Order: sequence, then C-alpha cells, then structure tokens
Amino acid sequence: MLTIDLETARRFILGKQGLWPGRRWRGMEGTAPAMAAMEYLQLDPLQMIARSQDIALHSRVIDYAPGLWETVAYQQRQFFDWGGWLTALPMAELPHWRVVMQRERDGGPDCDSRICKMGLDHTDAIDEMRTILRERVDGQQARLRKGCAYPHAELPRPQG
Repeated sequence: MLTIDLETARRFILGKQGLWPGRRWRGMEGTAPAMAAMEYLQLDPLQMIARSQDIALHSRVIDYAPGLWETVAYQQRQFFDWGGWLTALPMAELPHWRVVMQRERDGGPDCDSRICKMGLDHTDAIDEMRTILRERVDGQQARLRKGCAYPHAELPRPQG
C-alpha cells in the first residue's frame, strides 16, 4: 500500500481543486478549466458581498470577473446547472447525470420521496414559477438579440 504524509495529501487535495500552488488559470479562457477541476461549482443566488461561485472562481482564476461563469455555462453551453443544491457541472457529464435526474423525477427507490411529494403538493406554485421563468428567458433572449445581455445593463447607473 502506498502511504503519503499529511502535507502531501493536503497539497494533492488543494492542487486537485486548483488552490495550490496558487492560481493557475487566467480570465475567460481559464474559467471553464477551473470549473471542471472543481467538479461541483455550487451556485448561490444570494449576494452579500459576492456570490459564492464568484468567490470560488476568483480564488482559482487570475483576472476573474464576476459572472464569467455564466458566459461559460449559458452562452458557450459548456456547463449545465442542476441539483437540490444548485451546482454547475460539465456538459460532457450530462448523459451520466440524466440517469440520476430521471430517478429523482420518477421517485426511484434511492430517491428522497419527500421531494416527489413536495412536487405533487405544490404543482400550482411550480407551474407558476415555470411560467415566470419562461417569460424571463424570453425577455433575456430578446435583450440578447438587441445586444444587451443583462437586464441590469438597461437600468440607469447610480451616481456617486
């Protein structure tokens, strides 16, 4: 059996995650490889100081700017989001994840039955949210056609 000391183990784990020996990727070109190395980029819609996905990528990618992950995931279609805790995963893994997605949807024996029950108990709310999201996607696509990618770009900037 191969044995390694604690320092080597720590460096291996940090290196695998792109955190040691320092940031190794740069800008837009480095964002996708960093996301792939992380394997699970948790997506957080809340922003206190910054969103968790931007903090995680900033610690791995030189010249990272907030939102670059969105370009890589949604415009370049290199990643997809999914999960009970939302995560960005490489698009190449989608065929493998579809099996898990279908099991969850169909309430397989290895899935949490509470999730299926929640879906059945709240079908009206789910339908309403899907309608709202479709409207937002349609609006976003219209903005993209006009050359304005983000809704906040159309808002006046605060002075000061």
